[in-house]
Amino acid sequence: MTAITRRRFLGLAGLAAGSTALAGCSAANWGFRGGSSRTAEITYALWDAHEQVGYQKSIDEFMKRNPDIKVTIEQIPYNNYQQKVTAQYISGDAPDVFWVNTPWLGDWAKGGLITDIAPKVKKAGIDLGQYLPSLVDLHRDGSKLYGLPKDWDTIAIYYNKNHLAKAGFRTPPADLSWNPKDGGTYLHFLKQLTLDHKGRNALDSSFDPSNIDVYATAMTNEFQAMYGCFFAMNGGALLPHAYATKSSLDTTANREAMNFMTDMLHAAHVIVPNGETGPNGDSTNSETIFASGRMAMWQAGDWNTVSLAQLSQFKVGVMPMPAGPKGRISVINGLIDGIASNTRYPEQAWRLVEWLGSADSQRILGSGGYIWPAIESLDPLFEAYWKKQGIDVSPFLAEAKGKTVNFPVGTGMNEALTNLTTALGPTFLGEKSVSAGMSSAQSIFDYRISYATS
Repeated sequence: MTAITRRRFLGLAGLAAGSTALAGCSAANWGFRGGSSRTAEITYALWDAHEQVGYQKSIDEFMKRNPDIKVTIEQIPYNNYQQKVTAQYISGDAPDVFWVNTPWLGDWAKGGLITDIAPKVKKAGIDLGQYLPSLVDLHRDGSKLYGLPKDWDTIAIYYNKNHLAKAGFRTPPADLSWNPKDGGTYLHFLKQLTLDHKGRNALDSSFDPSNIDVYATAMTNEFQAMYGCFFAMNGGALLPHAYATKSSLDTTANREAMNFMTDMLHAAHVIVPNGETGPNGDSTNSETIFASGRMAMWQAGDWNTVSLAQLSQFKVGVMPMPAGPKGRISVINGLIDGIASNTRYPEQAWRLVEWLGSADSQRILGSGGYIWPAIESLDPLFEAYWKKQGIDVSPFLAEAKGKTVNFPVGTGMNEALTNLTTALGPTFLGEKSVSAGMSSAQSIFDYRISYATS
């Protein structure tokens, strides 16, 4: 998805700020009850149809407790979400409260589209210590806080239980590890799972790499689920800190991790050829390939559990990622509910945000299997729900409680990540070396995040 650049956004917001449609944009309007009706009608925007069911249950309870507020949910397709919310804001018709994903946070925060709620949180006496600490940090910029944590996602590995049993594993091996020198025990395991058309695995001297029936896994061109984790596990990072204007992409640690993911594993014939997984070697087709049984494992985010639970071809398990030289480290991300700074109902919008960040709301959503609650003590509810459905999602929780790195935050981030995928495509497809690919990728990535702040 192509994000609106910060420079363009600020230009549009500046034009809009002088219009009567945005007359209520100032933070000084906190406490103003807009509209003439005794009932405030506010809009809540999101993009996920499955989670909308859970959020409707939560919001129904909120409206029972707040009869002076009527909340209508607006579903906006993800691929058009950032552009539409931005355009609605400029026209003075933005949703009062809306989901904020991290790639957009920097632009919306720095552009003044979403409200700093730190004063409201302090006044309400909300204990930020109840949330996973990384989630609070993710949405904070100095003394400013742009939302209350309400959910989180980490990365683990879904696996085909039937295939692992066929390969001789009742359960996955414990404590698998990888390294950029020889691949570690993880590469050995991947070879055990990769089978040719005669059922021989990749450790067999007679293995036929030109005729593979089942690959062990895929290594796709995506930051959150793949190389963001492998970079961190090898001591690298994409950004040195939040809102940085220069990345730390093209480093020895990151090049080593990328070489492991691409050259080493391709040479071992244990991963699906990236031309098959999707454009630029991304993960567009990964779920379909996994569901077909053509790859035994899929490293991905926990948001895929809903669709994978519907599979009837085989039973799905979840295992941790292998640990790297610096340990097992997952990228962690989470959504917040942003309050449009030009809402006519700032107090009512805050009451909704406060509710959605509360234990009462997150208990509804967690127990229904809709989200991992950001409130740590409630996470067992989500785990218990999926255990009843036959899927043990505890590895995702173990990742969240272990070492994590936050999803990168900065201005121009969404566009920068889109360009990064394009720039790294030739490397994942084997058309460009790791060193050349990383160098060119850093140039375009740095241009995007630095241009957006100029």
